Amino acid sequence: MAKKKTSLSQTLFRDIDPYGDTAVSDAGTLARLALDVVRPDPGQPRRLLPGALMQQLVAGTLTPRDALSRWLETADEAGQSRIHELRKLASSIAQHGLINPITVRQVTPGETAPADAQYLIVTGERRYWAHTLLALEGQKIQAGNEVLSPTEIPAIVTGPGITIRAHQLIENIMREDINAVEKALGLWALRYELSETDTSALDSADWVNYSSPPPEMELVPWTAVSDALGISKRYRIFITSVLNLSPPALALVQEYDLAEMTIRPIVQKLRDFPDLQMKALQQLLAWQQEEEPDGGPRRGITKAVQSLVEQLVAREQLPPPTPQRVDGRTERIQRTSETKRFSSKVRGTLRFMQRLEPTHLALIARELAHDMTYLDTVDELRDLRQQLEVLLSQIDDYQETDIT
Repeated sequence: MAKKKTSLSQTLFRDIDPYGDTAVSDAGTLARLALDVVRPDPGQPRRLLPGALMQQLVAGTLTPRDALSRWLETADEAGQSRIHELRKLASSIAQHGLINPITVRQVTPGETAPADAQYLIVTGERRYWAHTLLALEGQKIQAGNEVLSPTEIPAIVTGPGITIRAHQLIENIMREDINAVEKALGLWALRYELSETDTSALDSADWVNYSSPPPEMELVPWTAVSDALGISKRYRIFITSVLNLSPPALALVQEYDLAEMTIRPIVQKLRDFPDLQMKALQQLLAWQQEEEPDGGPRRGITKAVQSLVEQLVAREQLPPPTPQRVDGRTERIQRTSETKRFSSKVRGTLRFMQRLEPTHLALIARELAHDMTYLDTVDELRDLRQQLEVLLSQIDDYQETDIT
């Protein structure tokens, strides 16, 4: 019988005991390290700090505490959301201790790192920054009956031969809060690492956006990356295709931490329409701001994005209307049966709503809000509102075009 194939994600961490206090075979050695000798890995696919602060941290011109302090003072709206999540994690660590140690590797000779850095983080950067936040604010950690200082952090020091990018991707690839660009660049970084090629080019090479390396580079095939992570070719294509978006679109995805699944319709169908990419992403952000006051996802938003993209594509493919103007007004153009039926349904629904008394509407709203039976109805209402917003936006666009 053929031996069953196992992926790297099934094997890399099987020997790590997060509650152990002895050396961990194969995976590395468990120790308590001073925060001052640990730094985030500049090549990590997921980065918590903004790029400028990260660069100063890597260069050694800022200490981790100074960098975090500046970020707390200057973070934009998207950054404030990340800080809020970081504070929640720090609060949990302060109350219960760190359950899962971070994973680190020793700095190699000639590697770019601050002079006082002895270790770079492989996995657990958010846990590291949570400890840094506690240290910055002078808090202690209550771990059972022990009171610990956050200036030290439990860490597993990996042995030689560890595939660093694979470790980082395995920790992050399935997380909902890692954005689509981070995932895509992470897969490219792993491909570089498996090819024994310097990953620093990922930060500056425009060619990455077109998913095609320079001809002089010899990289392992994508199947090596898929096999290492245990993911399908189809899923890998979904992730890496994100980099085909226009630079402004990519910037929005990163700034607002948009997930790959959410923007997949935009990536798949609007590759050749940069303006429509921005239009779709801006509408998505408006929906998220409206529908996620508590930070929780709405089930209908991905479906709404799919519908929005289909309408945008359909509009792009339609021939421009040629209505005749009489006395400054547009004559009625030939109407399709779909438009007639839609107009009739709108009129009927509006008349039904107008016949309801305010007290009846209040009763309906209360029952829809509290009766679990109507969860689907509430989601359908939200979907309907989003569909109407898209339709009205397109009507406005057409009217503006007619005017000009």
